[in-house]
Amino acid sequence: MNIPTIGGTRGIFEIFIPGVFLLVNIGGAFYLLPYTDQATKDSLLTAISNPVLGLIIIICFGYLLGILLRLFRMEIPDNLSAWWLKTFSRKARVGKGQYKLYATEDFPYIGWMEQVCKEYLPPEAMQFYKKEWVNRKRDGRNKQFFNFSKILIASCDERAASEVYAAEALTRYIAGMFYALSMAILLIGLALVWNFSLTGQVSSGPVIILGFYFLAILVIIQNFRRIRIKEVEVVFSASLLTVKTLEKKIAQRGKNE
Repeated sequence: MNIPTIGGTRGIFEIFIPGVFLLVNIGGAFYLLPYTDQATKDSLLTAISNPVLGLIIIICFGYLLGILLRLFRMEIPDNLSAWWLKTFSRKARVGKGQYKLYATEDFPYIGWMEQVCKEYLPPEAMQFYKKEWVNRKRDGRNKQFFNFSKILIASCDERAASEVYAAEALTRYIAGMFYALSMAILLIGLALVWNFSLTGQVSSGPVIILGFYFLAILVIIQNFRRIRIKEVEVVFSASLLTVKTLEKKIAQRGKNE
């Protein structure tokens, strides 16, 4: 089976894996419910142990859940990550009550890209920024310009487009896992509380799993904005190279004519 890779031409990995993860946890929460009878539990185990039936369920419902997770906006983990940076990261602070733009600005962080060009990139990057990006600042998110840049790259440079889509897929995968983990914690947590209210007992295994889930969410919140900024940096660099390539082709065509 030729499984598509993250950011590949059929890039469904960032959809499929979070969906399957959530599907498994929905089944686990249902298994833990005190009112789930033994016959139902046996049916769940049978479905899992049957390779063909299990594969059909995973492909159909796992992909569906992944699509539904992708409908959630990335602003929630992005805003939580910004809050984390402002609260706990010393590197994000520039003074009392003041922070670097990457911790406060909205996606696609156009103001922060100016700082990146000044401090880390060659002079031609700043020239390109002033020509194409600086006037795209808006009060809020200018996703239209960002998406236009990605389409332009895809239409001109296949290799650069692959890098752009890989960076985007990684961001979407992490966002999908953030929501999948959050829902899994909610479902399993409710099942454990319900079970405890009736039996007075709590299984240690699910509690340990929930601890790992909380840790995973914490790591995502700590790093999500940094990863999304790297996606923007990839798009900016690819846009710069694409525009330079187009300008060269236009100049060469003018000479030939």
